[in-house]
Amino acid sequence: MSGIFQRQQLANVISFSRLGFLPFIVLAGVLKQPAVFVGLFAVQLLLDAVDGCVARRLHIESDLGRRLDTWIDLAIWLPSLAIFIWLVWDEFARIFPVYPHLFIIPTITSILMYITAYHYLHAVAAIHLYSGKLASALVLLLMVTMLLDRFYPFLGYLTACAGVVYHLEAMTIYVLKQDQTDENITSIVQVFRG
Repeated sequence: MSGIFQRQQLANVISFSRLGFLPFIVLAGVLKQPAVFVGLFAVQLLLDAVDGCVARRLHIESDLGRRLDTWIDLAIWLPSLAIFIWLVWDEFARIFPVYPHLFIIPTITSILMYITAYHYLHAVAAIHLYSGKLASALVLLLMVTMLLDRFYPFLGYLTACAGVVYHLEAMTIYVLKQDQTDENITSIVQVFRG
């Protein structure tokens, strides 16, 4: 029985382990250790991908796991992005006036995605689509380049576009599937095939 319990909870344990990185991410930011900050952030992103893969491969997806993953994402991403902007404030203050849309538009679409999810599912939720994983990887790459004081507009546009595509794709799925949204969907193609 304990073997079954452990197997059923493996993805959730991996998700919870991501929270263990948060105090160290915050500490790295406070101590102004940008390389450590980005390294820790990257490892927790990798664990985010791993927990979903484990859940799908072992067929142990659960409503608890989906909601847990969303809440952990918010708990890590919101303070991490705030700390990151603080770490690169000089670079950010130089870039933002020229490219405000690269930061504002993805933020607005993200908020709209969560509002749409709440409207249809009556809960804070985010579908973990492949486009979202791509957007996360590009955010990490953008973080690294900004820490090196090298902002590349093309990478900024690519990252913003990936984020907007993810948010719009998720919103479309919520609207099409409404309260029947299957959080195990990895792309909108599955909705049209199914």
